[in-house]
Amino acid sequence: MIIYQATDSLTEDDLTNLSRVFPTPARPQLVIVKNLLNDHRASYRTYENGMVSFDVDALVKEVSFRGSPRTASRVSELVSLGVSLQALAKTPLSIPMAGKEPISIRL
Repeated sequence: MIIYQATDSLTEDDLTNLSRVFPTPARPQLVIVKNLLNDHRASYRTYENGMVSFDVDALVKEVSFRGSPRTASRVSELVSLGVSLQALAKTPLSIPMAGKEPISIRL
C-alpha cells in the first residue's frame, strides 16, 4: 500500500520519467492507466482524510488485465521511480501519440 497526499503534483522529473517509461508507441496504455487511477470506486484505491492510498499489487493486476503485462511492468517502474500515482491520476496531461514530443502538463 502506498499513500499520497490528495494534492500531490507532478514535477518536471516525473514528466521526464513518464515520457521515458511510456515511449510514444506505449502512450495509449498510459491513458488506460490514468483511467484506472481515476476510478474512485476501485478496490485498489481508497481516500481518507486528504490521503489517497493505492494497493499497488492489486493495481498492477488490474493494469495487466485491462492493458498488458508490459504496461503493468511500466506502472511498477513508475512507482519505483517515485512518481506519485495520485498526481498522475489528477493532472491533466498532454500525451502526444506520435512524434518525439515529451509528455507535458496540459494548460
